[in-house]
Amino acid sequence: MVDDIISSFPDEILCHILSFLPTKHVVATSVLSKRWKFLWRSLPFFDFHYDGDLFDYDRNNENYSHFLHSVDSFLLSRDKDQPLHRFRLRSDSTYGHPVSIQRWITAAVSRSVRHLDLYLDWGFVLPSVVFSCKTLVVLKLTFIQVENTFSVDLPLLKILHLDNISSPEGLDLSQLLSGCPNLEDLEVKGFISTTKGKVIRLPKLIRASIHEDLLPLEVVKDVEVLFLDSKYQQILDFDFQNLVRLELILQHSKDWLGVLEVLEHCPKLQTLLICIYKSSFDTFLAGHEEVVWSYPQSVPVCISSHLKTCSLKYYSGSIDEIQFASYIMGNATYLRSMNVCIDSESHFTFGEKLHMERELSSCMKSSDICTLSFKYSS
Repeated sequence: MVDDIISSFPDEILCHILSFLPTKHVVATSVLSKRWKFLWRSLPFFDFHYDGDLFDYDRNNENYSHFLHSVDSFLLSRDKDQPLHRFRLRSDSTYGHPVSIQRWITAAVSRSVRHLDLYLDWGFVLPSVVFSCKTLVVLKLTFIQVENTFSVDLPLLKILHLDNISSPEGLDLSQLLSGCPNLEDLEVKGFISTTKGKVIRLPKLIRASIHEDLLPLEVVKDVEVLFLDSKYQQILDFDFQNLVRLELILQHSKDWLGVLEVLEHCPKLQTLLICIYKSSFDTFLAGHEEVVWSYPQSVPVCISSHLKTCSLKYYSGSIDEIQFASYIMGNATYLRSMNVCIDSESHFTFGEKLHMERELSSCMKSSDICTLSFKYSS
């Protein structure tokens, strides 16, 4: 029987399989057979998700109490000597029980947690002990409040994602990053204060995703992969010497020149992805202007010498978009793929879509191996 075959697997393999399931489903496997009865207690992964009904307070309160009891029971029942590799907790509300959650997080830290992923609510204050957890490799925090002053010592941390982190007096990102000498992946977005003090060097940083002016771009100038949104207004006086992949968000027709200005500082760029989130009014104006922007006097080095893939997501076929796509194809000598993605929920007729494709297909290509593809993006 299939069940017998699976049950014969070593504990390490079974635990790996179970690691892909929510913890409540993992515990449920204890009824399968004697082989499974106590296996879940040694599982080094913790994954709980509570999603309450905002319109039913009584039922929500009852369900949340059950959720708290379930988590407490799990922590008390599992082997205390077993390390906790991953602790993932998502709760839309702490419902007046922040002490319980703080206790769980502190327990995870004491058990040498490596991956900590918390999605809570604005009122929850994160225990400061998290920022001195010497075993942490991955730290992801969403909708959490941190204390004003705390020391940071995260020597093994490689991945740090911060989304809508608040602090009574503003979060000092420079202080936080200074305690992460081995950081390789950084994502910062949402309501977070700007960095205070000197610019921090992160020599091992490979990937960064920065929203708004939350960090000086000089902090991430050595990365290989970078995401920026259109709210960035910083003047660049340095080059991204290692950057090979760049993702940008564009919200206005006039921003195309700004894109080219950024590309001037990315001499080795090979992949460019632009997500176009223009308003319908902006798209209407762009589609009725004869000239949206003038071609720059010189072509950025990355376009003429290195760019291999360019993708335009949520393309609408406005004049400014056609002009940019034409500019790329006409100057990118080594371009292999020009990908145009149309929103799958757009109201373009078949004829309009066919016209977009024919219009771009007629543009001159500097690369003999460049292929133009049209896709639908969700």
